[in-house]
Amino acid sequence: MSRPYDEIMSDTEKLMNRILAFARYLSWADLLNTLFEEEMSIEPPPTESSEIRKHEWRWFGLMCYWYASLCVVIEAWDEMKLSDPVIDRLLAHPKDFRSLLRRYRNGVFHFQSSLLDRRIIDLLQYGTAHAYWVRVLHNELIRFFTEHLAKLMVTDEQRVELRAEIESVVNWYPCPEPPAIESLDETLLVSRDILARLPVDGSEHRKELEQALATAEATLQEGRKNWTVLHREILREAGIE
Repeated sequence: MSRPYDEIMSDTEKLMNRILAFARYLSWADLLNTLFEEEMSIEPPPTESSEIRKHEWRWFGLMCYWYASLCVVIEAWDEMKLSDPVIDRLLAHPKDFRSLLRRYRNGVFHFQSSLLDRRIIDLLQYGTAHAYWVRVLHNELIRFFTEHLAKLMVTDEQRVELRAEIESVVNWYPCPEPPAIESLDETLLVSRDILARLPVDGSEHRKELEQALATAEATLQEGRKNWTVLHREILREAGIE
């Protein structure tokens, strides 16, 4: 009889397998959140009632599946015995949102003949309180996973290899910052590399590039400062001081 696959893996292979498994579920939750946010940003014409109903049904469906997928990430969190001060406090919220989210997931994926499912209503009745909790939990799980990966890597070569491994399997990599900040940061990395290749000749062309780069870096710093303030406010709204 052949041995189970996990029994013949090395410790390093087992660790990578667990990381990729967690990344898979977190990436699916992040994908659904992205689709939900994109749908929420749409503003149907106020006179088109059919388009409004279609929009509302789409964002509600995407929200339901996002919430349900986040519940699976929590199960992975427990299974892997992970811990983080902020996430642990969120999961221990006095309103027991964790249990309500689990029941919500069951209401989404377990068929009921009634259109109004109590398990879904019980969470949604908390309005903005539950919405802040879900939003913060999602963001903090991504933040934790980013930091967790960073602790596993010592050299730049290891960082590149691990990122490539995760992206090759799940076509995703966690980013705790808003997409606009991440995009600007990546653009600046490329711009700095281009500038470093140019001759230091004091030409007007180089001066213009240096000025543009300085302006972009100042914008990035301001964006990160504003995001930090907003993040703290969202944490407070979710009950995390």
